Amino acid sequence: MKRFATSLAALLCALGLVTAQDPQARLLAAANAAYRSLHAAEAVSLYREYLAHYPDRADVRVFLGGALLNLDQLEAALDEAKRAIALDKGYAKGYILAGRVQAARQQFEAAQRFFETAQRLDPTDLDAWYFSGRAYYDANRFERAIEAFERARKAGAEQSRVYENLGLSQDALGQFVAAERSLRKAVALAADAWRPYLAYGAFLFRQSRAAESLPVLREALALAPAAVSVRFELARVLYHENSLDEAARVLAPALPSNECRVHNLLARIYSARGETGLAGAEVRAIQTCKAAPDHL
Repeated sequence: MKRFATSLAALLCALGLVTAQDPQARLLAAANAAYRSLHAAEAVSLYREYLAHYPDRADVRVFLGGALLNLDQLEAALDEAKRAIALDKGYAKGYILAGRVQAARQQFEAAQRFFETAQRLDPTDLDAWYFSGRAYYDANRFERAIEAFERARKAGAEQSRVYENLGLSQDALGQFVAAERSLRKAVALAADAWRPYLAYGAFLFRQSRAAESLPVLREALALAPAAVSVRFELARVLYHENSLDEAARVLAPALPSNECRVHNLLARIYSARGETGLAGAEVRAIQTCKAAPDHL
C-alpha cells in the first residue's frame, strides 16, 4: 500500500510538472472551468485565445459556440458550429450545436435536421436526443418531444434534466400521473440543481396541491435565491394560500428583472393587503415591463 501511494504521488507530481510546462493546456483547462461555471464571457475569451494557437480543434469550437449561445450571440455560435462541422464532418457535437442555435432562432425544422444528422452519426449521444426533445417541446410538438426524451433516457441517461423535460412534455399532454413520476425522478436525481424543484413545485400547484408545492419551491429558492422564476412561482403559491406578507418578501427581490408577471403579482399582493399606493405603482410599472422567458 505504501509503495502504491508513493507511486501515485510520483505520478501526480509528474502530471503537475507537465501541466506546469504546458501553458496552452492550462489555458484550455481554465476555459473549460469557466464554461462549466456558466461564466460564458470569460469562457469565450479563453477559448478564442486557445484557438489562436490551435484553430483546428473541432471540439473546442463547439465549446466556444456553446458559450456564445449562452450569451445569445446566435450568429457567432452558428459560425463556430459550421467551422466544427467543416473540420470534422463525422463529429456529432458540431451538428448538435447547430441544431441548438437554430432552435433558439425558432427555426425548428432546420434544428431537427441537424439533430437527426447527429443521431445518425452517434445514436448513443444523449445530447442529440435531449436537445431534439427541447426543440420539439418549444415547437409545441409534445408527442415528438416525449419520444426524443425517452430515447435519451434509454441511451442510459439517468439525468435529472431528461426526466424534468420528459415530465414537462407529459404534463403538456395531460398525462399527469406519468408527468409526476418523471418530475419526482428528476428531483431525486437533482443534487444541487434547482430547475427540477421548480418544475415539480409548479406542477403540483397547477394540480391544485398548493400545500405540497410549498416545500418543493422553498427548496428551489434555497438552491437558487437569485432565480426570478423561482421567486415568482413560490410567491404565487403563497398569495393563493393567503400568506401575503411572506409572498411580498419572497417576490420583492425579483423586481430588478422588470418582468411583467412580477409587477402584476406584486400589484395583486399589495391590493389584497390594502396598500393601494404600492399596488398602483406596480400597475404603472407594467406599462414598461418585459415578458418573462417562455421556458422554466
